[in-house]
Amino acid sequence: MQLYPIEAGRFKLDGGAMFGVVPKSIWTRTNPADSKNLIDIAARCYLIEDGDRLVLIDTGMGNKQSDKFFGYYSLWVILNCISP
Repeated sequence: MQLYPIEAGRFKLDGGAMFGVVPKSIWTRTNPADSKNLIDIAARCYLIEDGDRLVLIDTGMGNKQSDKFFGYYSLWVILNCISP
C-alpha cells in the first residue's frame, strides 16, 4: 500500500484561534502571521494505492459558510497533480 499526500490548495486562518493558549511569540517561529494575524494553512487530501485500487480521501472545506466567513479566511487554490 502506498500513501500519496496531495496539496489541494492553501488558505489563511487566524493564528490565535489555531494555537489557542500557546503564546504568539512561540507559534510565530514556525507560522509567521501577516498584518491581520492570519497564518498560511495547507489543504491536503490523500491518495491511497492498494494493489489495483485507488482511494481518494478528501474532507473538503464545505460550502455552508457565509461570504463574511470567507472574507476573514482568505482562500486560494494551488493544484498539484500526482501520478502514482
